[in-house]
Amino acid sequence: MYPGDARSKWPDGLLTDQRVLHYWDQERVVRVRYLSNLAAILAQRAPETVVPTADAMWDAFYVYGRGARWQDPTPIPLSWGYPIMVTHNQLIADLEHLLQPR
Repeated sequence: MYPGDARSKWPDGLLTDQRVLHYWDQERVVRVRYLSNLAAILAQRAPETVVPTADAMWDAFYVYGRGARWQDPTPIPLSWGYPIMVTHNQLIADLEHLLQPR
């Protein structure tokens, strides 16, 4: 997070799909957990992903398959990318693939 970031600044109407869940991690617990699990998820990264050097993982996307649940150990995403401004095309492709009718 950047200095000055706040939950109150997040636009509630930005992502309105019923499958989207919004969380605010003020203590950076999830971001730190992703960063500490980096070695386990490297193979799933988008091609343009930069190896993070920050103290927590932020500005990233993670795509999980249907039925994925957050439990111990940290779940492995189908794909992820960092930073999102560089890897957003992979995010779009992954979501289009997952949202195709079966």
